[in-house]
Amino acid sequence: MYQFLEPIFIFTLLAVMQVLGLYITAMSGQLSMATAAIAGVGAYLAAILTVKLGWWFAPAILLGGVMGAIVGLVLALITLRMRDFILKLTTIAFGEAIAVLAFNWDYIGGPNSFTGIAPYTTIWTCLVGAGIALYVTWRFDGSRLGFAARAVRDDPVAATAMGVSLAQLRCITFALGSLLVGAAGAIQAHYVLVVSPHDLGFFVSLNFIIFLLFGGMQTMWGPVLGAILLTALPEALRFAKEYRLIVYGLIIVIVILKRPQGLLTRIPTGLPKKIFGFEIAPGRKPQAPPHVKHQFSKE
Repeated sequence: MYQFLEPIFIFTLLAVMQVLGLYITAMSGQLSMATAAIAGVGAYLAAILTVKLGWWFAPAILLGGVMGAIVGLVLALITLRMRDFILKLTTIAFGEAIAVLAFNWDYIGGPNSFTGIAPYTTIWTCLVGAGIALYVTWRFDGSRLGFAARAVRDDPVAATAMGVSLAQLRCITFALGSLLVGAAGAIQAHYVLVVSPHDLGFFVSLNFIIFLLFGGMQTMWGPVLGAILLTALPEALRFAKEYRLIVYGLIIVIVILKRPQGLLTRIPTGLPKKIFGFEIAPGRKPQAPPHVKHQFSKE
């Protein structure tokens, strides 16, 4: 039973890492379509370091994440003045260009893929990686930079008028999110033991976009829930045999139609928090400034 569940747990944790990286990137209004390509860059670099240069596994993961951050920063600078449709097309083209480069580079295997990778990744490696990704995302989400990034995403003109640097925030979010994605790609390469140029394409990135939109991109727990459900769900529906992918697709369509904002949304500050209609935390009533209270007390 454990041998059946272990791959599901590992791929679920890796999906959580990558979708959290995509969530951080999307916080400032940049929905990247090159997640798989950035993960592939981290995977290829880590595989080269451990197989060809004899590095230890941990530094290889770190360098894979750093290379992912560098690629993300370059992509952020390229798309800095782009918005919406053009930005998404550019990230798709960027990812496909990296896939073509990997396909034609014989040093990393070319079309035959990079093989011979040692199986260093365990479930504990993935647990540590997912835990670090959750902590980093949680800290960034509640920081001043996180609030500023969401302001840029919701209304870049108003945020810029309030003194928020759009260029700085987009570079930070793209680099930080890509760091998590690159590290996850490095960890995954040492579990599946092969890195292929086909794994860098748009249709692999589309899975993480679905996780993000399915769970909801207003809060960090939305993508986590989406990654867990949509990674484990196909395995849970194996009893449906050839119909399981149809059922899987229907579930996604129903959720998107009924909850276009995703399964989880951010609750505005001051409102009570509820689960299934039951209040779990009371809201806070707005308080008047001290000088206003003093004025009313005199009257």
